[in-house]
Amino acid sequence: MQSQICNPDHCTGCMACLNICNSNSIKIKTGVTGHLYPYIDTSVCTDCGLCHKICPENTPLSLSAGSYAYAGWHKDPDNYKTSASGGAAAALSELIISRGGAVYGCVEEKGKIKHIRISDSKELHRFKGSKYVQSEIKEIYKPLLKDLREGRQVLFTGTPCQAAGLRSYLRKDYANLYIADLICHGVPSQKDLNDHIQQKCGTTDVDSIKFREGNTFCLSVKKGEQTLYRSLLWEERYSDSFFNAFIDGYNYRESCYHCRYACPDRVSDITIGDFWGLGDDIKADNKNGCSCIIPVTEKGKELLENIEDRFILHRRDIEEAIKGNDQLRAPMVMNRRIKIFRAIYPILGQSLSYKLLNADRIIKLRTKKSIKRL
Repeated sequence: MQSQICNPDHCTGCMACLNICNSNSIKIKTGVTGHLYPYIDTSVCTDCGLCHKICPENTPLSLSAGSYAYAGWHKDPDNYKTSASGGAAAALSELIISRGGAVYGCVEEKGKIKHIRISDSKELHRFKGSKYVQSEIKEIYKPLLKDLREGRQVLFTGTPCQAAGLRSYLRKDYANLYIADLICHGVPSQKDLNDHIQQKCGTTDVDSIKFREGNTFCLSVKKGEQTLYRSLLWEERYSDSFFNAFIDGYNYRESCYHCRYACPDRVSDITIGDFWGLGDDIKADNKNGCSCIIPVTEKGKELLENIEDRFILHRRDIEEAIKGNDQLRAPMVMNRRIKIFRAIYPILGQSLSYKLLNADRIIKLRTKKSIKRL
């Protein structure tokens, strides 16, 4: 028999329950939109209750707000150009590795999005680039705890709900742990991406998937040096159903629409993301994007103090950062189009569902383009 750990509509997939279970009782199943949901296999469960207690949805964590923000970008030109959003995560990772520590973050590996551990500076390039899919956590918290207990400094970077899952799993703060969360807009599933790549490329056997090229939003799929598929978001609006469904908030996890972390109060030591809405006084200096960095705790402030040799920082009002990023104010609202999309998605699939729900917008855009050409 199966038993739920928390309300499925509120489950973030943080996998704290999977990591804390000592009896192999937590199993994973796939939801309607392809997201992964843990449940208890009662036939092997020992009724210890740890999974219920550890779940951050059952026992919410206290949050804290930063009082100011920074805009910034990496001083190294190569690091800047190859990083998303200015390269804040790269600078923080370099700092921890230089101290002999380990960094846990998200990578894309042959089309799969997952969290891994890196302790070699030569491997840090694998963390670069945005990944607009919920990364697979599995049991990554276990080796992280081992690193902490052995005295290594550790940086964990992930979505706010993943940061909350880690904090809940650890059950106490560690002086050598630094947590950076992302300004997250919501997460599509790996299955949703796989289905889309299969439809567009005829295979999911690919070598790389990119969601951005510099400061340009695109979906690019390669096999070796061959580009199997490429779509630019703003030049070809509505042409790619996966990317546009992400931008418009159609294909998120159910919990994303009432996310408790989409607000100024944060669960991490430091929050990073794109600095949308940045004032014109410094915008011209960062053509390839600019990081928004919000130090939340004293540990977050200490990290910033120690990356000034490799990262340009401009202090900004916290209100500027909040105004420019919707998800620092509130989660995506599930409007009527999104509700209908999620109802017909299991029957018609992502591409057709999205096109049907946006047929009026697509026709309007094409009409405008035709008139402009004439």
